[in-house]
Amino acid sequence: MEITALDVVDAIRSTMDELSHIGPDDPFADLDIDSLSLVEAAVILSNKFGVRVDEFELAEAGTARAVSSVVTEKLALQLAV
Repeated sequence: MEITALDVVDAIRSTMDELSHIGPDDPFADLDIDSLSLVEAAVILSNKFGVRVDEFELAEAGTARAVSSVVTEKLALQLAV
């Protein structure tokens, strides 16, 4: 199952009003996202897609498009086990 950048954006937008304007290629660093928002986004994505994602992975990925690749890779590994 491939997770797209829009899947990630939609999941974040639907639950976090302060990030309702986020786009797939918007750098998280430029959006003034604090660490608590990254934790909240990580929980949302983990619950939505069924794989554990933490705030450090989100910060390292930097954009929703990059996060979609991380989530897709984790799903593939989970299915392979």
